[in-house]
Amino acid sequence: MNLNDNKSKMHDKENLIDTLYDREFLSDDEEIILSDGFEDALIGVSAGQPKIAVYDFWKALDCIMKFEPDTDFDDALEWLEAFANQKIPNAENVTPIFVKTL
Repeated sequence: MNLNDNKSKMHDKENLIDTLYDREFLSDDEEIILSDGFEDALIGVSAGQPKIAVYDFWKALDCIMKFEPDTDFDDALEWLEAFANQKIPNAENVTPIFVKTL
């Protein structure tokens, strides 16, 4: 990935965050933790408090396969399963969640 790709990704993430505030998924005094690289898999924000980013597990798997095309599907699946089960230290209650959609 080159520098322009990184700038583009950062711009996409900034737009995503702006959209969450503009569409009132978050109020001005709320913050949210997002998982880097999974912007295309974000499906929403929890309705309750605290606000938690919610990702489509299968779309997140697709993000991995697109970003790392040489990765074996089973390895990517195993990695995402482990990643989805990790909690952010000192922020366990706001760690993003990955939902296996039907």
